[in-house]
Amino acid sequence: MAKIRLNRENGLQLGGKVFISLLKAQQITSKVLKEKINYHINVTLDKKYVQYSGSIVDNGIRKLS
Repeated sequence: MAKIRLNRENGLQLGGKVFISLLKAQQITSKVLKEKINYHINVTLDKKYVQYSGSIVDNGIRKLS
């Protein structure tokens, strides 16, 4: 199963849901992973993040509650 690597710069966990930066979302080329991105649910903090529902490799993702 394919996973994406997320860190403090390109991902965050908010209320148990994972969001990835818009830049990271646009860099994903895998069709399988692209289907797991929901552009309709987004959060704007220091940059814009979109919801991601697939598997991740956690390399220090920011966790907010």
